[in-house]
Amino acid sequence: MAKVENERRNGRLIVLNGGLMQFAMSFVSSETIIPAFIQMLTGSSVLVGLARSMIQVGWAWPQILISWLIEKRERKVPLLIWVGMIHAASWCVLGAAIWYLAGEHPFVVLGVFIAMYAMITALMGVFNVAWMDLVGKTVPQGSRARVLALRRMIGGGLAIASGGVIAYILSERSGLGFPRDYAVIFLIAAGLYAIAYATFALICEPVEPVRRSREPIRSYLASGFRLLKEDGDYRRLFALRYFWAMAMMGTSFYVPFAISDLGMSVVYIGLFVSVSQASSVLSNAFWARIGDRKGSRALLMYGTYFLTGSLLIPLSTPMVPDLMIQPLAVLGFPFGISVQVLYFSLTFICNSFANSGMATGRMALVLDLAPADRRPTYTSFINTLGAPQGLLPILGGLLAAWLSYRDMFLISLIFIPPAIVLARRIRLGQFAGSG
Repeated sequence: MAKVENERRNGRLIVLNGGLMQFAMSFVSSETIIPAFIQMLTGSSVLVGLARSMIQVGWAWPQILISWLIEKRERKVPLLIWVGMIHAASWCVLGAAIWYLAGEHPFVVLGVFIAMYAMITALMGVFNVAWMDLVGKTVPQGSRARVLALRRMIGGGLAIASGGVIAYILSERSGLGFPRDYAVIFLIAAGLYAIAYATFALICEPVEPVRRSREPIRSYLASGFRLLKEDGDYRRLFALRYFWAMAMMGTSFYVPFAISDLGMSVVYIGLFVSVSQASSVLSNAFWARIGDRKGSRALLMYGTYFLTGSLLIPLSTPMVPDLMIQPLAVLGFPFGISVQVLYFSLTFICNSFANSGMATGRMALVLDLAPADRRPTYTSFINTLGAPQGLLPILGGLLAAWLSYRDMFLISLIFIPPAIVLARRIRLGQFAGSG
């Protein structure tokens, strides 16, 4: 009975912690806030792609080394607290640095941002390995997809408010101006991250059998590579991530495309963030139900379908008339907004559904595949060996600069069909009656 109560309590804390982290993340989103900051600072699509690549490569590269170091540790919570607080402090330092560098040459600000962002993303990679192991220890197998979806849903609910805060900070009413407006946004994220990481101290971490001796790094690497050879579902999931990455290389450019090609105001970034977070709430309620009924494989497939929609909408937006309407005039709110802006917002709805479904399904499937004493290895190898895909946003930026954003979105669509085929071939993670 005590074990069941601990599982329920830990599950609630995992959801709360994830919700707070999602809230903090909405202020430093790699799909809206960071691309807009780089676009405003440099006007370069290549540098926008570089920033997106940094988070993917920086998050991935340390994971194999960290898993080798921590796999024999019985408790992961102390590491999570320390690494998390350093991560929060790093955002605080970055925000303060940008505030005091206001007025300096843009590439001085860019240099400081890149240096700090590289450390921030590497800390996220260190954190992820221990966090995934903690989820595997504290959440029963049949509940993982639901718990992972719920944490995103709670975070999305909290983060809906972030859109209004961001819109105000970036508007002329705040009186901050660029880049101090973004400095304030980064400082808010730092405070929210610190609160989120503090909740780990409340978790009652169970102790499971671990490997008592640490094998030589060469043997450890060889054992990880054998997983790809021996575990068919693990290998197919690894390949699927590369097709997703090719299809998603354009997602970092939705906001720059809206600003530069469609002529939309930066004030609408706040709207896009709110739409993304509201969609995250709805999507994760949907994914929690799908995960319970059809298993994690269904999340991979349906998430890929939503990714298709997120690419098709920007391609068709120029065909939508730029007419001003007052959608809430009957309720006494006579503000105007463009039909084109509203239509383009659908991109962020589809993108939120896609990201939530694919990420939740992937994490749940990895935990389902991994034996209890090998969870860090299963988590880290699929992430670190996927590090090269982090360079694809740079390719996206080069394609946008060489061709156009539209052509880059079209190229991304080519990789959707093979991704769907791979997702369908995964056997584990499907329940009876799943499609």
